[in-house]
Amino acid sequence: MQGVDQVQPSIAKRASSGGVLLLIGLIILVVAWNYPVGRLTQMGPGFIPRVVGFVICALAAAIIAIDLSAPSHARGEKMHWRGLIFVSAAILIFASVVDRVGLVPSMFLAVAVSMLADFDARPLNILVYATLATLGGWLLFVVALELPIPAFWR
Repeated sequence: MQGVDQVQPSIAKRASSGGVLLLIGLIILVVAWNYPVGRLTQMGPGFIPRVVGFVICALAAAIIAIDLSAPSHARGEKMHWRGLIFVSAAILIFASVVDRVGLVPSMFLAVAVSMLADFDARPLNILVYATLATLGGWLLFVVALELPIPAFWR
């Protein structure tokens, strides 16, 4: 139960996460602004960065609006460090081993490590989910989209 005298975060603190995200989106837009955009059927190198920049800015504006319109909320829960650590580790593992071992083993490792972020994950659940997610990724990227990513070791 929360006490009545709990300190409310200031407007600047509530809007800071959206502000940082807005700054990132604007930096992406500034960097990509002079790149050729092309058309939807023949995208130039600036098309995706510009779309990503606009989407990030829109999400940031929504976050700022939500944070500023709900001033009665007190501080949230503590930071979930376990999730941050394991999901970040999974991304780093995938990025560092995909070129050496291929898509399938690196995706399996990344999914399995990221599932360790959940306190309730059991080894069998991790194995089944990582296998199904890897199968889905292989079917999508290698079979359906025919991306030039080796599935296994070279």
